Amino acid sequence: MTNPCELFKALCKKYNIEVQDNVCQALSQTPTLDLANQTLAVGTCAVLGKILQSTTSINKASFEDCLLEEDGIKSILLGLCGNSSVKTLSLKGNSVQGNGTHAVAKMLRHNSTITRLSLEWNSLGLCTESFAAFCEAVGSNSALQYLDLRSNQLGTDAAVHIAQALAKNNTLTAIDIRWNSLGAAGAKTLLQSLHHNRSLKKIELVGNNIPNDIISSIEQELAPNSRAAVVTQEYTTRTEVLKQQLEHHERHSTYEIERLQETLAETELKLNKTIKQSSFHTGQLEESLHSKKLEVEAVESKLSLVTSALQLCQERLTAMESRNKTLEEELQRNQEQAQKQSNRDRETMEAMKMERSEIERTMQNTVAKLDAQIGELEFQKSNQKRQVLDLREMVCSLQSEVKGARAECDELVASEVAKHKEVMRMMEQQHNTEVQRIKNEYQQIETEMREKVSNMEVRRSETEVEITSLRVQVTTERTTAQSQQTSLRQQLKAEHAAIVHGLEERLRAMEESRNDAEERMRSQIASCSSLTATNAKLNTQLHALRNQLSQLEAEVEGKALEVKAAESRVRDEVKLQLEELEQERTQTARLNNTISQLQRTIAEKQLECQNDCRKLEDEVRRAKLESKQYKDEIQKLKEDEVRRVGMLHSAFVSYFNTSPTSPGTLPAEKL
Repeated sequence: MTNPCELFKALCKKYNIEVQDNVCQALSQTPTLDLANQTLAVGTCAVLGKILQSTTSINKASFEDCLLEEDGIKSILLGLCGNSSVKTLSLKGNSVQGNGTHAVAKMLRHNSTITRLSLEWNSLGLCTESFAAFCEAVGSNSALQYLDLRSNQLGTDAAVHIAQALAKNNTLTAIDIRWNSLGAAGAKTLLQSLHHNRSLKKIELVGNNIPNDIISSIEQELAPNSRAAVVTQEYTTRTEVLKQQLEHHERHSTYEIERLQETLAETELKLNKTIKQSSFHTGQLEESLHSKKLEVEAVESKLSLVTSALQLCQERLTAMESRNKTLEEELQRNQEQAQKQSNRDRETMEAMKMERSEIERTMQNTVAKLDAQIGELEFQKSNQKRQVLDLREMVCSLQSEVKGARAECDELVASEVAKHKEVMRMMEQQHNTEVQRIKNEYQQIETEMREKVSNMEVRRSETEVEITSLRVQVTTERTTAQSQQTSLRQQLKAEHAAIVHGLEERLRAMEESRNDAEERMRSQIASCSSLTATNAKLNTQLHALRNQLSQLEAEVEGKALEVKAAESRVRDEVKLQLEELEQERTQTARLNNTISQLQRTIAEKQLECQNDCRKLEDEVRRAKLESKQYKDEIQKLKEDEVRRVGMLHSAFVSYFNTSPTSPGTLPAEKL
């Protein structure tokens, strides 16, 4: 909003009007515009009219004793037609008359904010038409409460127009008509108009040549209005207090209702969040349970594979045992054959000379057979090497499986730890202890698995040592076999005479080889027993793993039970919150009922107040009727007294006129 002083300067500059400093000072002292005893040109009045039409910062305007011209008054009043902030206007001592009075009437028709209007020391009564228009505007105005018409040359005709305005107006509470020329007739017309007016409390009539009895009758006529005004004021104050209380109660109730609605919305949001969180947690737990079930199934499948591999190993061990048995049987057969051959040799030693050729042939046959047996032994050795390689491959596969199982266990542990970390982040602080316990258990499991892996590595090293020992034994056997072959060849190439000695040595070597074979068989049996022991240990480890899996399943079931318990707790809490919300709703319903009851009681009180007002109005009407009767009686008495005074005056006049003396003139002059 622009400053009125700056706006005044801008308009003066726009219309080439001289800027008056006193006007600028008055405009700067808002909300009152005091230009009393100032000389204002017509142009400045026009600019002030435009400022008053647009501004809302001025509440009081005073143009007292400015001797404004008619055009200046019109421009100011034209600006006030569109004003909505000025409540007090003073035009004292500006010789308002004729067209100026019409301008004031126009302003009162269009303005609805001025409550106090001062027109003292003007000439409104010189033009009856303009004053009649002014009174019509006063009668139709619904905001004016105080009107000052002192010293405006108002006569009996003006009193008639004022009476008509007072009969129509219902907001004017005080009017000042002092120092005019209304007379007794004008006062009577005013008295008659006051019968229809209920808002006027005070009227000033001093200096109007009105008898005191008429003034007292007017005051008596206005007394009920003042009483009614007091009653109405009390009623309005009470109604305002009741309205304020009602508004306060309504605000409080609306505030409480809004708070309840906000609390309901917050509780609903919390419930939705808790439900979503619980559903999310349940979904996560179900996913974790499903993943753990899948992991358990995978572990079971791996266990089944390991059991199948162990069964294959057991079958291979049984096959090795059967092969060892067959080898023992072959060795026994060879020994029996060797014994038979030695017996035959002993029997044939007697016929060596005669059957030398036959012996050589038989020796060649036996050498061929021994070569075949040596080839078979070498073939068996190659088979054993292959079996050793197979055992190595089995050991490598077992190591890879162990490593895979270890890696999978580590991955499972890592995934479970990550999942538990996510669950720890999303769960509340109450589950921290459980998560720590679970971490400790998983750490124990990791340590156990690492110990088991270390045990498996120790066993692997033991098996490798056993394999190396078997290799050494095989190499020693090969070297012994080669030495035997070389010795046999040398013995065959040697002289025929040393054949018997060589055969004896060969028998001794065969016995030693048999002993060595028996020792090998014993070592193989010991290795088989160690393998069976390792198999048993592996079976025990598998049982332990199965027990651990069962424990994990039990823990998962326990966690599922805990989740169900948490869900039940959440449901119970939700039920409690819903019950509390229902209680709050019942309380709001009760508050609404109490509000409706209070509204009913207020309406009843308003009806009672209206009835009381009606009763008071009836009493006022009755008092007015009684006062009218009393006034009529007083009027009759006054008329009788006037008649009596006239009769006495006529009697005195006739008496003095009939007397012959000249001094009779003196009493007449005195009279």
